[in-house]
Amino acid sequence: MLSFKQVYLAYVAILAILVGSATFYVRSLLRDYEAAQPEQRAWEVAEALASDATAGRFWDRFPLPAVSLGPYEQGMDLQTGYPALFTGEDLRAIPKSGQHGEDELTYLITSGDFPLAEVHLQAVGPAVTRLGLFTTREWAATDIQLLLEPRDYYMDLPPSHYFTVRLNGQDLTADASGRYSVSGLYLKPVFAIADPSGAPANYAIKDGQILPELYSYDLTLPAALLVDTDKGFYQGNAVENDQIRHVIASIEKPSVTISDTYGNTIPYEGGALPLTRITITAEEGYTVSVQGQPAVPNRTFFPDEYAHFAEFVPGLPQTQVYDIVILRENGEAVVTDPAGTAATLLAGEHTLTAQPAPLDAVPAELGVDVLDIAQKWSLFMSNDLAFSKVSPYLIRDSYQYQVAYRYAHGIDITFTSRHTLAAPPFTDAAATNFQWLAEGQCFSVDIHFVKHMRLASGMAVDDTMNDRFYFVLYDDTDNGIDDPAWKIGGMKEIVENGKV
Repeated sequence: MLSFKQVYLAYVAILAILVGSATFYVRSLLRDYEAAQPEQRAWEVAEALASDATAGRFWDRFPLPAVSLGPYEQGMDLQTGYPALFTGEDLRAIPKSGQHGEDELTYLITSGDFPLAEVHLQAVGPAVTRLGLFTTREWAATDIQLLLEPRDYYMDLPPSHYFTVRLNGQDLTADASGRYSVSGLYLKPVFAIADPSGAPANYAIKDGQILPELYSYDLTLPAALLVDTDKGFYQGNAVENDQIRHVIASIEKPSVTISDTYGNTIPYEGGALPLTRITITAEEGYTVSVQGQPAVPNRTFFPDEYAHFAEFVPGLPQTQVYDIVILRENGEAVVTDPAGTAATLLAGEHTLTAQPAPLDAVPAELGVDVLDIAQKWSLFMSNDLAFSKVSPYLIRDSYQYQVAYRYAHGIDITFTSRHTLAAPPFTDAAATNFQWLAEGQCFSVDIHFVKHMRLASGMAVDDTMNDRFYFVLYDDTDNGIDDPAWKIGGMKEIVENGKV
């Protein structure tokens, strides 16, 4: 009779045999499963083609096409160069995407990213499932097609003048947009992309596009910001709205810094910048500072309505525009008016004026009857007053003088309808909103009246004047005496809410 120990040992031995058998079966099943995969058939085809290429019998299996190589493949031998692509270490067999029948598959044989051939597989026999998990099916290669055809390639690089690009050892030139393109290549192209330091760029090819591995920044920034890089080469071009487009590209990662004119500097590695933009339009006499540093106006000009008489007013203040860009969030500008009062302005547009509140009427001490002068101008325009009567109230050789002179001596005045003036000729007269533009030298005043006329046909006509007149104290005489007088420097129609 066997002892317990003997029975136990026998049980363990039998169990070990069963486990070993099961393990061997599963391992064999996995080997068979891997060997039955369709990519193995495709890879066997790739290896066979590589063997044919090495043995020199590649073209025995395929007809050698009669093609002519282009200028970028001159000196290359298609007969030996194409089969050699099958012998490289980067030979691969990969599934081709797209629609296939249930019993069909297509694989691409490639040299890296370059397609060499298509292998069509057909299922042979039914699918077999073992252990309820592993389903296999036999596959056979039914057709092999070479993909020897002309191909086009293109590459977009940042528009600059410092990258060099070569194809098969020959220089390539980009168009104005920075695109390099070439067509009609049969063999696998070899591109060389480098920056001025000679550093080469790796690249990939996808659907004919060359994709170099570059560090590239394309920034459009306000012109007030300064951009610098340790590489020492990049391109900045002016674009609209006082902006600069900075194109920075390098094979190696560049160190890019951006700074404003107020001491703020940040390293840039992409993304949005912390910017505060403040636009201040102010008359001369205001001062602007940012972070304790004075700001400089970007533009200084006379307003359009001053343009025709500004040269006759030495003290006429100009308008200054400050386009302030601060390289930080929630930046501030401090504005001080001519009286010394300071105010803090935040992001946005601000218009400031140093002019005091207007007066209701022209100060009597000026000794000028602006209504009378304006009415004389009105009578002159309706051909009721000669040019010689209105010219003393105009600055000789000024824009307004020239306008009146050409009108008086031109054909337009002859088209004035015959009429008579009513009695009184003017009603509703008012001169308001007096404003010094340059103390003691120039002022503006709003003048309103209605001129009443009756045409020869008997029809009554009312002509309304509603203009802002600009008066300048000026001496345009040649009598050797300093005797200036108030004269019309210019005028403009007053428009309120879209109505005159």
